[in-house]
Amino acid sequence: MRLHRVARLSELPEGARLVVEVEGEQVLIINDNGKIYAVSNICTHEYAELENGLVVDGTLTCPVHLSRFRLEDGRVLNPPATKDLKTYPVSVKDGEVFIGLG
Repeated sequence: MRLHRVARLSELPEGARLVVEVEGEQVLIINDNGKIYAVSNICTHEYAELENGLVVDGTLTCPVHLSRFRLEDGRVLNPPATKDLKTYPVSVKDGEVFIGLG
């Protein structure tokens, strides 16, 4: 697994979101209640970008068809999506946020 620096922690205050492209993948970085998550920015149901989805209590709702996913592990919580969302390991070191790919 390769670590990729994606942001400074100071760029991700509570509630912040950031979309980055890493190795051809759109990754959504979210600060939810002080915890940093990294998930695919593309819904597994149909192509829809998730960056503007509602984040509540550790879940992300697709803004198009309203499927919900758990940020921690990408688990789909309700239809129409049936496939879990891809997640990426996150680490923070010296004020820098890294995600793992590969």
